[in-house]
Amino acid sequence: MAAQNKPSDTQNAGREHPGPLSDAPQRDTFIKEIFAAIATDIDFLSTFFSFGLDQGWRKKLVALLQLNGGEKVLDVCTGTGKLAFLLSGKVGRTGSVSGVDFSQEMLDEARKKLTSCSSNITFALSDAKKLNFSENSFDAVTVSFGMRNIPDTAGALQEAFRVLKPSGRFFCLELTPPQTRWVKPLYTLYCFKVMPFIAMKILKTAIPYNYLPRSIKAFPSSAEFTGILESCGFTNVVVHSMSFGIATIFEARKANGRPSVIRENPA
Repeated sequence: MAAQNKPSDTQNAGREHPGPLSDAPQRDTFIKEIFAAIATDIDFLSTFFSFGLDQGWRKKLVALLQLNGGEKVLDVCTGTGKLAFLLSGKVGRTGSVSGVDFSQEMLDEARKKLTSCSSNITFALSDAKKLNFSENSFDAVTVSFGMRNIPDTAGALQEAFRVLKPSGRFFCLELTPPQTRWVKPLYTLYCFKVMPFIAMKILKTAIPYNYLPRSIKAFPSSAEFTGILESCGFTNVVVHSMSFGIATIFEARKANGRPSVIRENPA
């Protein structure tokens, strides 16, 4: 599955990852270019590199949401819509799923999957830091594998909080570094050496999968991300660690004035 018109490492020399001092607009542009380049291959690569675990993680998020039908859900950083389509089946005909992303190329891939069975889904171009929706619009807001790509984490979380209805729920599924001692070296070898090597063979560039492990490493720890959620007004934070900690679901609620309950739920 060789990708077409992918940027070569030579063409992008020196641009493997914006440094910590890079400004947010520069990083946004860099990430947009990455997703534009791999949009047609990302579904295959995500499942291939995670050995299919990514599908189970999404299903776990949907199960935790406990949707009964009729809800309005916003899927931020929807990408090619993998999570949005799972949500669509749960909210039913009386509900709706709005999938938004800042990459037009990713949305183009998502729209190719639309059928008469998914008429309750709409996809639109929108920045996670400035959502095109009114306050108190959604029963739930979800993000899968996208939060670490947003330089202004608090800004994106504040927007999610704004568009949620009172008592609405926020769920974030993200790749995270494992903490188990014997898993760490294997994980590091796989992410920093094996994945870029394979990506180079398939995509003819290793840049996206040189960026991936660095973005995971730079993502806040569970305790730090919990703190950011709380500082943005969320309460009742729950952390679900999965697959030896290589993926984590963060669950929170928009409920002003209620006490925050923070607990760890290893899977």
